[in-house]
Amino acid sequence: MKKIYILLVLLVALTMNISAADQAQQPVQPRQGATPQSNMPLAEQGDSAYAKGNYILAEKLYLEALKKDGSSAQLFYNIGNACYRQGNLGKAVLNYERSLKLDPTDQDTRDNLEFVQGKLTDKQIDNGSFMLSLKNQIVEWFTADTWAVIAVVLFAVFIGCMAVYLFSNVVITRKISFFGGSLIFIITLITVLISFAAANRTESNDYAIIMPPAAQLSTSPREARTQSEQAFLLHEGTKVLIVDSISSSAEGKWYEVKVGARDRAWIKASELQRI
Repeated sequence: MKKIYILLVLLVALTMNISAADQAQQPVQPRQGATPQSNMPLAEQGDSAYAKGNYILAEKLYLEALKKDGSSAQLFYNIGNACYRQGNLGKAVLNYERSLKLDPTDQDTRDNLEFVQGKLTDKQIDNGSFMLSLKNQIVEWFTADTWAVIAVVLFAVFIGCMAVYLFSNVVITRKISFFGGSLIFIITLITVLISFAAANRTESNDYAIIMPPAAQLSTSPREARTQSEQAFLLHEGTKVLIVDSISSSAEGKWYEVKVGARDRAWIKASELQRI
């Protein structure tokens, strides 16, 4: 019996040694989720480069991710950060603005934009219209999709109020549901209009950012030939509204832009990038 027991022990030990030898000959398998950097998504490679302080490479990888995967608020935000770290204030402002265009609710992006704007030569000029500023602030509370969802919910509440008004036998309940439903219907219409305005803001590209360190604007769509043709000077990162454009074989493409409430002038298209 002892011999059989010893034989079994030796057999088990031999089996374990063989198994250990086989495992030693096999390559170490990566842990689940550990992926070689070359196989990482481009955006994650950009994050890695940014964390290492290689901001030029990070921007390049984010831009490649943008081409491959499409635009997103997060990618534009990351590109803006990488550009700022390189001292490219104009490109930083451009990408923060593009990020907010897709997601106006992101407070981190808004804070970064305001921080960079504080370092610009030209301070952003108010358009002078209180109502327009108020409208823009309301539109930027939520994304267009969120405004649409709010409108649908409000309309459902309106339907509920009308149902109570039609089927209730209590006079006070009917009055409350009628006037309450009427008020909700008006708010629903306003919300629908805001939703369309938010969607239009996302798709519009009428605003642009000055890209060179300084750009001389002209009173006509050509290079200023005399001092009287020089309108004013704008600097990197300034936001302008494009109101008109013209192209010619001699002068190339020019944009008429509006700065603030009244100032208008012409600038070469190559000195702007649309948001």
